[in-house]
Amino acid sequence: MEKAHLIIGIIIFLIAFSYVLVISVLCYGWVSTKKRELDLTRVVKISVIVAARNEEANISLCLQSIIHQFYLKHHYELIIIDDASTDSTNAIITSFCKNHDFIKMITLDDATKSAGKKRAIEKAIQIATGELIVTVDADCTMNKNWLSTIAAYYCKTNAKMIVGPVCFYEENTVFEKMQTVEFMALIASGAGALYFNKAIMCNGANLIYTKEAFNLVNGFKGTENIASGDDVLLMYKIKEKYANGIHFLKQQDAIVYTKAKTNFSEFINQRKRWASKGFMNFNKETKVVSLIVYLFNSLIVVLPFFDLIKVTDNYFSSSFFEISLILLLIKCVIDFLLLFLAASFFKKISLLIYFIPEQLIYLFYVVSISFLSIAGTYEWKSRKIKK
Repeated sequence: MEKAHLIIGIIIFLIAFSYVLVISVLCYGWVSTKKRELDLTRVVKISVIVAARNEEANISLCLQSIIHQFYLKHHYELIIIDDASTDSTNAIITSFCKNHDFIKMITLDDATKSAGKKRAIEKAIQIATGELIVTVDADCTMNKNWLSTIAAYYCKTNAKMIVGPVCFYEENTVFEKMQTVEFMALIASGAGALYFNKAIMCNGANLIYTKEAFNLVNGFKGTENIASGDDVLLMYKIKEKYANGIHFLKQQDAIVYTKAKTNFSEFINQRKRWASKGFMNFNKETKVVSLIVYLFNSLIVVLPFFDLIKVTDNYFSSSFFEISLILLLIKCVIDFLLLFLAASFFKKISLLIYFIPEQLIYLFYVVSISFLSIAGTYEWKSRKIKK
């Protein structure tokens, strides 16, 4: 029995130590990823791709933001794909095309059951004339130096893929503000890992890659039946082809802004979509980090129940509930460091007052979302997706 107690103690220590080590490394990577001096006069032909489905409430602001970039019109084109929208999205896009000759429009029907966004992006890339592909979501906005910053960074680094920063904005409710806190940590984590040349996370709302790289890795081939993954799974393929070819663009002018989900149902559907990539489709680095994060959070949630079943016969000097509280304190300290660093960059320091409630909710969310993602279907943009 004493041996079993020792093994339990060692397991708890190793999981906790691994979590602190991972987050510490990500913090170091984020801090070490420096802003660069960029020459915004540098240009490259860019194809901006926007895949839209049922975005009548958002598409106008997104297109206006892209149209009014401080980037010469003959150096970029805008390709918009209407992915079988059932609202007025198509009509709105059509009106923009009539007034701007550098905008191209593709209309998809719903006849095929292949993954919508990947299909849309592939269709756009087929007609794209830009050396650089820039994908952005239809519910996003950005400042006027966005494309100039991307072009300057690409010309300076010659990166094959550039991961851009994404942040929520115009948060009104506590729920939306807590989502921003969580999301900043995700963006900083992906950037921190890229500093060590480890590709674990990116977001398709601000993702840049060369058309040549996309074609050389055969685009989304092999991932067509996975609804999500137009970002991360493509990043894995490019990383495999170009070992040092992926960079994070840590510049305020490169931030793309989008809105948090307004209700819990939309939030869960979004996270189930993200999780639909499947653990087995992750690369080894992502698997390790995901497993450590999941195990550490699960440990904090599960340990108090060990007291109820008296699994150790009071072998430890502290109860499992007390150990759980200590682990929670450790988690809060190390997580706050990462969030403070990220919030400083995104200028969202004021939202850190929601850190504690977000941490408590996140504990149960991260443990449960893996089970929810196993569910056979989820809804996205009024389209039911079957895993």
